[in-house]
Amino acid sequence: MTPIQKKVFQMLQIFTQICDRLQLKYFLVCGSALGAVKYGGFVPWDDDVDVALFRNDYERFCKEAPALLPKQFFLQNFQSDPAFPAIYSKLRNSETTCIEESVAAFPINHGISIDIFPLDGYPKDKKEQERLERKKAWFVRKLSIPCVRPERWKEAVVNPLRALGFGKNTAQTAAAYTAMISAWPVESSNVIANHGNWQGRLEYHRKEIYGDGSCGMFEGLPVRLPADCDAYLKQKYGDYRQDPPPDKQRSHHRYLKLDTERPYTEYLGF
Repeated sequence: MTPIQKKVFQMLQIFTQICDRLQLKYFLVCGSALGAVKYGGFVPWDDDVDVALFRNDYERFCKEAPALLPKQFFLQNFQSDPAFPAIYSKLRNSETTCIEESVAAFPINHGISIDIFPLDGYPKDKKEQERLERKKAWFVRKLSIPCVRPERWKEAVVNPLRALGFGKNTAQTAAAYTAMISAWPVESSNVIANHGNWQGRLEYHRKEIYGDGSCGMFEGLPVRLPADCDAYLKQKYGDYRQDPPPDKQRSHHRYLKLDTERPYTEYLGF
């Protein structure tokens, strides 16, 4: 493992220990599920971890986990870090630095992290689905505007939206968005949605695909994967058994500063 992968893996270990202690059901998702199936751990050119929990378990984790975390770790979300522009959480190592370009100017914790997503139900009625998707698009735009750098070709779009208030009151926007998407309980839904990943219908799966999970290994650590992980990965990545071409084998993160040994507070304002 690379130095950053080692830090991320340490946080995954802590996360799974807390979930086991609280008897919460989690799933490795996204590239982490892909890595577990194909490589037994990290995708070689990637360095992040994505996990998800059904809404009720997610809310309980957010409420109870902070008291169980070692002191250098911080559970970040719009409630604990109001300028954080997202509806999911990150587990951060505050003694490290990982400043991503999209949020570099935000007054938030910038430690190395793993992503923790809530999984929500989805409406069965077609008209309710359409209303949800329209409102969701509005919330996504409002939360993402602060993360856009107004380069010349974007100024004509970004600046007027900012003038209308897009990008302000991040915590209130995230709270309203959360209230909307969590209105459909997992228990009574046929489809489970990971709205926090912002990849649309690629993140809408039949509930049985998650089920009670299945056993996997991630860098020697026993982990839980979606019950039908093959169906999950095919929906998300297509022919996931094929590696992407060499020029695509790179991390999708754009780091301005990365340091596994020094805290982000030493780099603020760099």
